Amino acid sequence: MGSCGTPHLTASQALPPPSRHLVFPPNPTKSPTLSLLNTATLPSHLPQLHARLIKTNTFHNNFYLSKLLSLYIHHNLLDDALLLLHRAKKPNALVWNTLLKAYSDHGLFSDALLLFRLMLQSGVRPDCYTFPFLLKACEVICVGCSIHALVLKLGLEANLHAENSLLGFYSRCCCVDDAQKVFDEMAERDVVSYTALVSGYSKVGDVKSAMEIFDLMPERDVVSWGAMISGFAQNGFPEEALCLFQEMQAVGVPISEVALVSSISACASLGLRSLGLWLHAFIIRRGIAIGVFTGTALVDMYGKCGDLGCASQVFQSMNEKSVATWNSMIGGLAMNGSVTKALSLIEEMVGRGIEPNEVTLSNVLSACRHGGLVNEGRHYFDKWSREYGILLNLDHYGCMVDLLGRSGCLDEAYRLIQSMPMEPNEVIWGALLGACKIHGNLILAEEALKRLVELDPANGGNYVLLSNMYAELGRWKDVERVRAMMRDETVVKTRGCSSIDLDSVAHEFSAGEESYPGVL
Repeated sequence: MGSCGTPHLTASQALPPPSRHLVFPPNPTKSPTLSLLNTATLPSHLPQLHARLIKTNTFHNNFYLSKLLSLYIHHNLLDDALLLLHRAKKPNALVWNTLLKAYSDHGLFSDALLLFRLMLQSGVRPDCYTFPFLLKACEVICVGCSIHALVLKLGLEANLHAENSLLGFYSRCCCVDDAQKVFDEMAERDVVSYTALVSGYSKVGDVKSAMEIFDLMPERDVVSWGAMISGFAQNGFPEEALCLFQEMQAVGVPISEVALVSSISACASLGLRSLGLWLHAFIIRRGIAIGVFTGTALVDMYGKCGDLGCASQVFQSMNEKSVATWNSMIGGLAMNGSVTKALSLIEEMVGRGIEPNEVTLSNVLSACRHGGLVNEGRHYFDKWSREYGILLNLDHYGCMVDLLGRSGCLDEAYRLIQSMPMEPNEVIWGALLGACKIHGNLILAEEALKRLVELDPANGGNYVLLSNMYAELGRWKDVERVRAMMRDETVVKTRGCSSIDLDSVAHEFSAGEESYPGVL
């Protein structure tokens, strides 16, 4: 039996006929041509190398051809690489895989799929390395299932490399049942197999199952630790993320960027500036370069913890910034009431040719809301959706309704709600109800509460808000009516709560508590 993906041969077919003189093919590793291929650094060298392969009659040698293809790909000359492949007489799976990998790495799935079809039409049998390149770029579940079927047809289902690729594909597409089935049927598993399933469960929010798989792992590497920490942080379990980060340190596993970014994000969620500051110092002590992801996480953390000085310092020190970096700095400024600076930074961002996205629009509307800048809010809301093609979502409408309502433009806010292309949620009706309380508009308040009762009947705060409005006007019968509604629906007023950062630990208190264990 040949290597993975090689058709079965009988003994008579596999062995060469008897011969007095054994003839071995030339060793390509000792070839001058190979030396040239290994040392070529400039795109201008490639035509010369191509000509040399033709001149030395080695162009159709698949080993040399794959090397030359890799050079074209290295210089992003994918069209030339494809032309080179078409000119080859009998390219084998190695050659086809080289270009398939390039398309996959560049996210060109349609091109990768077309190339794969050409490969099959050419009579070249895919091997166990072909499918990972296809599945890595695949985002369409039905196509991925077809690739899975072909893997089974070719008898590659027992190959760990191919199975891990299928597992990773199903996990990325949130098809965790299919991923679990592949995992259960695997005769052999490695750390990649377990990590893919941990990531899949985390992606669909099933952190419990992700942790169960993580606990079953016979060995863990830096990627698997990062995947589990990220799963906790992204699914609203910041304390667990930080505990696992500390455990990762304790067992001596090298700290990855994913683990750092997730832990910094967990600090942001909890408002733990002191621990976030420690993580920042840890990065500096270890000499870890602050890249785009880590820098953005630090800016976001400092902004959410109210430390605009440190947020700005990290932001200004970053040589490379993504849209997310700008959004984090703008959001931090807006959240902390630095409206003028937030709007100034937005204009600087746009002036540098960086196109805003839906998060940027949410941040600018939030800044306008904090500053009561109604005209500016209208401007950004209308202009950016047209100019940048930003699809307005519930968050944008919620910000705009709150801005208009707080400024007393209640009728305009109500008309905006009625014009929404999607159903308004409880946040939007709640914003209108709050604005009605400020400006004493009972008619719209009653309409808002009616919608809120339909959407969120268990939220006692909405009833209390309207009841207080009636009480301020001396309408005690209406107060009693609202309270009766609460009793009928068995609604209980939610107790307020707050938290403090004490010795890098977040302590939460509920209204009415006079003491807390461990806190004097």
